[in-house]
Amino acid sequence: MSFTRHRLSLLDGRITGLAALPAAPTPDTDSDTCGKPLLVFVHGGGADATAFDIPGHSQLELAARNGFPALALDRPGAGGSATLGFPPTSDTGLMRANAEFLHDAVGELWGRHGAERPGVVVVGCSIGGAIALHLAALWTEREAPAWPLLGVAVADIGQVPPPRLVGFWDDVEPAEHADPALLTGAIEMPPLWTIPRYVMEAGARRESFQPAVRAELNEVVGGWLRDWEAVASAVTVPVHYRLGALDTLWVPDPDHVAAFAAALRTRSPYVDAALFPGSSHVVANSAAGYEYRHQVLGFAERCAAAAATPELHAASAAAGRP
Repeated sequence: MSFTRHRLSLLDGRITGLAALPAAPTPDTDSDTCGKPLLVFVHGGGADATAFDIPGHSQLELAARNGFPALALDRPGAGGSATLGFPPTSDTGLMRANAEFLHDAVGELWGRHGAERPGVVVVGCSIGGAIALHLAALWTEREAPAWPLLGVAVADIGQVPPPRLVGFWDDVEPAEHADPALLTGAIEMPPLWTIPRYVMEAGARRESFQPAVRAELNEVVGGWLRDWEAVASAVTVPVHYRLGALDTLWVPDPDHVAAFAAALRTRSPYVDAALFPGSSHVVANSAAGYEYRHQVLGFAERCAAAAATPELHAASAAAGRP
């Protein structure tokens, strides 16, 4: 399917991003693509929206070619988006503030691109995954949400980091931004075979990489560790959750994944949670990353189907499925 690309500017220029939009259906194309939800991608720390659009390996392009409007946002303080101005020593509140900002940005996207679509599925990576869950919890709190959230797919976020990462940033001179590459000496490096050549080459060119907002690096090993269970327990939409089985920024233990899934199942009608074999951090760009990317599209299809047939999730739960 053909598609078009363009830059995004939202909330009077305070949020920027990228869009890959499938061509409008014609009598010669599959009109069912109008039934596919908007996919909104939320990047991790030390990245921006282009992390989902690496040339030749674009998640946005894959989604658009399969009929999904694909929109990647620069989170506050990344790309061309305005900073939220949190003190660099802060370790709480920034994720929630990101979610509030993105909630309004997605509302604007829905107004532009939501016609005839069933709703929105948010896809979050790493710190962006934690923020996606905050966003889902915030969406639930709103008495009359301005846009329909169908589900959330998150990866590369856990709740038990290696001990050396807790308090790591306390020993680094505070500044508004910090280079995540400083973590190299504090963590075990993943096997090189888990990282495709195109990722290594993009990293060497510093494509899609940039200094991260220091306060969110503090929070992911600070406030997030205190808040994750309450956030996960507040999510009321379906969730697809994956953590790389060889992730070195989190302890990839099956029991930890089970605990994360249990918190999500407090209110979510459908949770598909698992370790992703053979992957290190950022499963979408791992050696088997294309499998994960297609899992996300399949999950989005399920969410759209459940929007029309709510019994789908009840039947899954009754059958003892995720």
